[in-house]
Amino acid sequence: MKIAELIEKLNDKQKKTVQRCLSKCEIVDLNEEIEIEMDEETVRFLKIISNPIRLGILKMLKNRWMCVCLISKGLEQDQTLISHHLRSLKEMNLVYERREGKLKFYKTNTEELAKYLKKLSEGFGINW
Repeated sequence: MKIAELIEKLNDKQKKTVQRCLSKCEIVDLNEEIEIEMDEETVRFLKIISNPIRLGILKMLKNRWMCVCLISKGLEQDQTLISHHLRSLKEMNLVYERREGKLKFYKTNTEELAKYLKKLSEGFGINW
């Protein structure tokens, strides 16, 4: 959608206000396309990491392998809840999993995390 098209959707009072401030607002090209769409995978990633428990898990596992029992103690949450959240993280390939006997150990997949963060920053025009 173009900025000019957005302006046309405003009521008369809003149009006058916007037209007065166009130069101050640094809107250069009224025919510039505005991107608002974000791919489903990036939206899903944001939903996954917006949960405080899943974010805590990723932070706990950033440079180490840990089992569910340690993660649950660290986050003071039930092991079944931690397992549920780990399943969501695994589906997005955000954690590695390895089995040792009956225990499963997990570690953050920092390469995959970096891929999503890069994609997100590019979507906002941010170059690190």
